[in-house]
Amino acid sequence: MCQYQTLFYDEKVGYVIRCMHCENFQIGYGNVLINLHTPDFHDFVEWIRDCPIDDYGATDPGIKSIIIPTPCDGLKLYLSQRELRDLHQMLESADSEWRSQEMLQLFANRPA
Repeated sequence: MCQYQTLFYDEKVGYVIRCMHCENFQIGYGNVLINLHTPDFHDFVEWIRDCPIDDYGATDPGIKSIIIPTPCDGLKLYLSQRELRDLHQMLESADSEWRSQEMLQLFANRPA
């Protein structure tokens, strides 16, 4: 049975949670829900991190003009520059929280 750890939550942006048992991640963003295994989550964060947000030349940052592939076959995100920035910040925060929790677990499980 899954026991979730919240890594990021914002009612206007979305959330990222991680199951403590199966170690899968769930990303809720906009009207999309993506479930990823740990390596896929890491790859997705890296992919979004490497997207040159400011290089998308939309005259209005609210116009959807950016297509982002996902690790899920057949699923691409169609985002505006503003939405890509929000997704980037959400994933960065979740990734930082996850890494912090992993570090704390290393110290907690260390013999005295």
